[in-house]
Amino acid sequence: MSNTSLAVRELTPNVVEMAIMLAPIFKDSRLFGVATEAQAAAICLKGYELGLSLTASFELIHVIDSKPTISPRGALALILNSPLLENLEIKDESDDKGVPTACTVTMKRKNGFGYTARFSMEDAKRAGLIKSGSGWEKYPANMLRARAIGFAADMVFPDVLGGLKRSDELGAEIDANGNVIEGEWKTATMTTAQPQAATTPTTPSSTMPVFTLQDLVTQYGPEAVMAANGGRIPSTEDELWKVGALLA
Repeated sequence: MSNTSLAVRELTPNVVEMAIMLAPIFKDSRLFGVATEAQAAAICLKGYELGLSLTASFELIHVIDSKPTISPRGALALILNSPLLENLEIKDESDDKGVPTACTVTMKRKNGFGYTARFSMEDAKRAGLIKSGSGWEKYPANMLRARAIGFAADMVFPDVLGGLKRSDELGAEIDANGNVIEGEWKTATMTTAQPQAATTPTTPSSTMPVFTLQDLVTQYGPEAVMAANGGRIPSTEDELWKVGALLA
């Protein structure tokens, strides 16, 4: 992988078709916290791009406020597995009573670029993170470590993380091991459609057909579906309808 590449693996029609084929199983099993088949396909394809297996994607990638994010544990796993990593140092800090006070993390790429991030309990207090019963009270050392690792990763390895924000950065609660306690897909609020060509409908009507991801891929193929949606697999009902209207 080059130093500028955002994706570890390129999506191919075969991979897209496999994800779509497995999506109903992921959704119906109720084990992966997804609401629709399209959402299941989208999250495992994003994980595949980053080098994860289709099922591991659900363990490390979570949707917070309609945005795919990666857990702190997932971010660390991708970085440790990356050939671009030269060095990683983690230093926990505590006071004379052994109470955790901060964590300092240094990351360095093989091209020589490095960065040191430090996150303290004072930083957590200023950010309003320390709440009764939260992880910041139960296991502060782990929480400090996750934050410091995340900030360093944002600076040194944004390409390895595929541009994903971290789940804890968007407010998700994480446990002592850096796993997201709860993450779920949420439907984005509909916004006013942008002006489009006169031949392309902008809003669905009662006379227009309802499209499913499987319908579109079967009829037009995964490459055409992704091309019609800006290179991405459609993951919302609105995107499915717009892609169907464009390809019909």
